[in-house]
Amino acid sequence: MVGKYLRKVEHVKRALFQAGRQIPAPRSAHALRFYAVCTSNNRCDPHLLNKYQTQDFEGANAAFEKSVQLHPTSDGFYNLANTLFSLGKSSDAIKAWTRCIDIEPDQIDAHVNLANVYALSLRDPVKAIEHYKIAASINPADGEVQYNYAVVLDSLGRLEEAIELYDSAAKNGIDEAEKHSRNAKARLLGKRLAQQNTAKP
Repeated sequence: MVGKYLRKVEHVKRALFQAGRQIPAPRSAHALRFYAVCTSNNRCDPHLLNKYQTQDFEGANAAFEKSVQLHPTSDGFYNLANTLFSLGKSSDAIKAWTRCIDIEPDQIDAHVNLANVYALSLRDPVKAIEHYKIAASINPADGEVQYNYAVVLDSLGRLEEAIELYDSAAKNGIDEAEKHSRNAKARLLGKRLAQQNTAKP
């Protein structure tokens, strides 16, 4: 059985993605980046965080739209993308995360969110792998990225690569990666034995 994703698109804190429910993860690397988001010249809106936390996504979206028009920063586009995704506008969210990356290519959170949207919502594993690979190169010690990357490779039958990433994720603190690595190794062994039997005269 292929593993479940550890992390879906998450705006305030990371969450484990497992059997359709969210379980708080140990750290909060995906907090909204309000510190760099302004709605007028050098004046930041103190109500933005409240709008998002109270799920006033329309209000937050309007403020972030204004922010990126006045000051097009990577953080502004990242936050805009998150609000757009919360409003069910995945295509627009993808464009905003992409703009974020255009400004700040190593913005790991944007790459992770893009990868997760492609993997979980759009069922486009090729695009998901592209962004997981970049995210993993930005932070080689991020076990959650390695695990999600492995899950996508595993689902495509790329077992050798998946096993390597599961093992790395396990070393980086993702407990369930070890179980999925064992499962993938068993399936890989079965596949090789089947190939050997087929090759026999």
